[in-house]
Amino acid sequence: MPQLEIPDYAPQIFWLVVTFVVLLGLMWTIALPRIGRVLEQRQKHIDDDLSEAEKFKQGAEEAIKAYEASLAEARAEAHKLLAETQAELDKQAAEQRTRLDAELADKQAQAESRIREAREQALSSVREVAAEVARAATERLIGVEPSQDAATAAVDGKG
Repeated sequence: MPQLEIPDYAPQIFWLVVTFVVLLGLMWTIALPRIGRVLEQRQKHIDDDLSEAEKFKQGAEEAIKAYEASLAEARAEAHKLLAETQAELDKQAAEQRTRLDAELADKQAQAESRIREAREQALSSVREVAAEVARAATERLIGVEPSQDAATAAVDGKG
């Protein structure tokens, strides 16, 4: 085998070193700068994307804060409106209750007056009927018909 012959080692090592130096030079001058530029572009693109993502994140956080502030304001307004409405309803209910109480008191007074009149009329009728019954009973029992005034006085307990 020709690789294993000792006199051929020197030229093989020479060409190995020459080829290595040429390939190293090509790699150093052409390939490595291109790879470096690609890596730098990628890193720049990644940094730009991260910067843009951070801006979007800050924008989203500001939008969330604005939304929460708006929501808190809307809730406060709703509570205020609810309190005002409740106060107005309470006021209307109190006015209506007062009006109804006055109407009921008036109707109660009228009813009591009618009951009193009916009672007096009933007592008067009972008194008249009692006087008539007393006259009739006296006439049957003793045969004498008393006067209307005497019978009324007897029923009233005055005679």
